[in-house]
Amino acid sequence: MKYQSFVGLEIHIQLITETKVFCSCPNNFGDEPNTNVCPVCMGYPGALPSLNEEAVFKALKVSRALNCHINEKAVFERKNYFYPDMPKNYQISQFEFPFGINGYFDLELDDGSVKRIRIHDVHLEEDAGKMIHDAYQSRLDYNRAGTPLLEIVTEPDLLDGREAELFVQQFRQLVRYLEVTDGNMEEGSLRCDANTSINLPGKGLGTKTEVKNLNSSRFVNKALTYEIKRHAKVLDKGDSIVQETRLWDEGSSTTRSMRSKEDSHDYRYFPEPDLPPFRPGAALMARVEEAMIELPNERKKRYEAELNLTADQAAFITAEKNTADWFEAVLAAGADASQAAGWLSGDIQKVLNKEGAAIDQSPFTPERIKELFDLINSNRISNNIGKDVLQAVFDEDKDPSVIVKEKGLEQVSDTGAVEKVVEEVLAAHPAVVDAIRAGEDKQIGFLMGQLMKATGGKVNPQLAREMIENKIKGSE
Repeated sequence: MKYQSFVGLEIHIQLITETKVFCSCPNNFGDEPNTNVCPVCMGYPGALPSLNEEAVFKALKVSRALNCHINEKAVFERKNYFYPDMPKNYQISQFEFPFGINGYFDLELDDGSVKRIRIHDVHLEEDAGKMIHDAYQSRLDYNRAGTPLLEIVTEPDLLDGREAELFVQQFRQLVRYLEVTDGNMEEGSLRCDANTSINLPGKGLGTKTEVKNLNSSRFVNKALTYEIKRHAKVLDKGDSIVQETRLWDEGSSTTRSMRSKEDSHDYRYFPEPDLPPFRPGAALMARVEEAMIELPNERKKRYEAELNLTADQAAFITAEKNTADWFEAVLAAGADASQAAGWLSGDIQKVLNKEGAAIDQSPFTPERIKELFDLINSNRISNNIGKDVLQAVFDEDKDPSVIVKEKGLEQVSDTGAVEKVVEEVLAAHPAVVDAIRAGEDKQIGFLMGQLMKATGGKVNPQLAREMIENKIKGSE
């Protein structure tokens, strides 16, 4: 491609708080329309805002995790514009002095390399209401108006749609780890607008367009890929790019013009007269530092380096904080890291997927999983029986040892009992025995299958295989 593309993102996350950012209305998703409203969030004359300090705390957590410089003074400003879902006709936001500036996010690319993406700023604002349209009317729900919204603005350091998709995915993972948002893009608690421009190499940024209505990371990729190609076609024809806001239409996989793109001066920002500047004090910043945890990329690297997990295993386990926390609890119970990782990314996850359950809300307590491993490692049950026991633990909510005892699943390891069954299987398949003596060792697998069938899978496989080999090859 002869053009160089530039992509910057504006990501909005709804913060998890009990109340809205400037009033005491509940911050709940899914309540009856227009029930969580008051004179403050509806913009009635004389109603004064009061800052939610929990929202500030979470804004500072995100700023700190994104390696931002924390401003000594944060100023709220009025962003003036008219839209039906904004009852005050202005939005309380931040512009000149946000909470965090000049940060960065280390993005892991598909090839495993890391690209540093600069963060322009992190600012706290209030969300708008929600417009609901049908074929006959448009309705307004102001429950969302005034909920705490954190906006993260990147510099145009992303190359294309795929890098933007990865950024959204990894950023969502980060803020979910920090427990500041649930990151549900379908419900709108994480929303992304994308800005893109193209130009000839070395010519700097071109005229940008903004794309909205991106409610999944996959749509971010598709919309930007389309938009970059559209820009190239326009320039190839000798035309100019129009600076505008466009909507992504998933049905047609295209973007369409929505409105002209505003510049910051169009909003006529000025300091919010009803809110004084906020200065994060030493006590609040100490609380932020205490709340900082091992972030997903750091955890993934540690699992690979210290626990010798594969890159795929480490990525799977650290994808969700609750999964990684559960994994570490299993290790704390005394389990082997490799065995725990293999089961977690394999059979345990299969059961959870089938049952539609989260691991930290399932019967799979770390102690039960360690007990299951002990049963397998001590040869009291086979690995295959262990899988059946795992499902039974979920179904019956009982300890593995109890299930093994109740169902009679313990392996037969008594030499005399195993020898008797082995002799019966060998006697029933003389042709297979002859083939093994002739060098076809793979036929031992057939005999093992017959042996397991005869014993209901309860025979010690290692002991049985050794006995089969000794009886066949020792009698040659």
